[in-house]
Amino acid sequence: MKRIRAVHPSDELYGADRVLLQAVQVLERLGRVNVWLPDDVEYRERLLTRELTRAAVPVQRTDVTVLRREYARPRAIPGLVAKAWRTWRALRRERPDLVYVNTSAMLPVAPLARLAGARVVVHVHEGWTLRERVLLGPLLWTAQHVVAVSEAVAAELPLARRRVAVVHNGVDVPVVPAERRAEIRALVGAGEQDTLVVVASRWNRWKGVDVLLDAWSRLDRDDLRLVVLGGPPPSGPAVDVKGIVETLPRRESVTVVGEVDDVAEWFAASDAVAVPSIAPDPFPLVAVEAAAHGVAVIASRTGGLPEMVASGVTGVLLEPGDVQAWAGALARCDRSELRAMGRAAAERHRSDYTSTAFCRRLAVVVREAVRAK
Repeated sequence: MKRIRAVHPSDELYGADRVLLQAVQVLERLGRVNVWLPDDVEYRERLLTRELTRAAVPVQRTDVTVLRREYARPRAIPGLVAKAWRTWRALRRERPDLVYVNTSAMLPVAPLARLAGARVVVHVHEGWTLRERVLLGPLLWTAQHVVAVSEAVAAELPLARRRVAVVHNGVDVPVVPAERRAEIRALVGAGEQDTLVVVASRWNRWKGVDVLLDAWSRLDRDDLRLVVLGGPPPSGPAVDVKGIVETLPRRESVTVVGEVDDVAEWFAASDAVAVPSIAPDPFPLVAVEAAAHGVAVIASRTGGLPEMVASGVTGVLLEPGDVQAWAGALARCDRSELRAMGRAAAERHRSDYTSTAFCRRLAVVVREAVRAK
């Protein structure tokens, strides 16, 4: 049986975390999987660990080397070098046949795994800037197999396109009973004729939640309701969502729910899901989940979102950061049009973005990696 080590940078249940859960299912068909999570950040609830444990997947919090923004300074280099040494020694002891590196933050593990004699699959979820191409490119080159979540991400990697497999994320969602959808809408004051918009993400600045709230402040419609899910990131700059909401002229039209275990019932109860990213968003899973529930997506025309949303058909695409454009699109929201887009989005999801489609495509890559060992 093949020995497979998966490494991942966080212990939450956002997009890349949930993709890891699916990837582990694929990897388990090929061998015995163990997961490493870094121990440099403390996660209060450890949601990913909980799900992995529930699936009987061994998971270990360790001092595996990881890249974070706060480590991008000279005084952090000795610590990173020490972690890299310990990571390499741990890999040498285990001698895994395959190491699955999930997200660019774990890229330092790729060359260490190669030195330890393992095959390496790197799954890139992030768009890369020129600086990242220069600094991270040499680490990426050490991987035999590279997976990108979208064509937009693949185009930015410093590799020949033939070396990168694009595997779009996919999800399956539970059916949410009509009674529960009605309860959710009533909970946030959305009447039967009101239009409910949901935004769900970490409150990083680049996610654009402040842009959405600025646009919301310019609306003059009493039938619009907004729900904000998510929370501030564990590190790095964040938007003060609650503070901004308190200053809005129609404060009662916005409900800040915060972190939830599962966004399914919120999406299912909504009329539209907003993805207002102001920087290239590689392939936000919330857009796929919204489509799976038959909900239209109002999104920024950036990153992988144009691959996911057909503007005017399955949703609406807007220029990132354009507050006036967002305000205009929200002001023009029509429930019958949103429902038609939602039906088209659901049809596209069934053909392209299910978890079965994702697992089938990822399995091709990892099987090739294992066969080559």
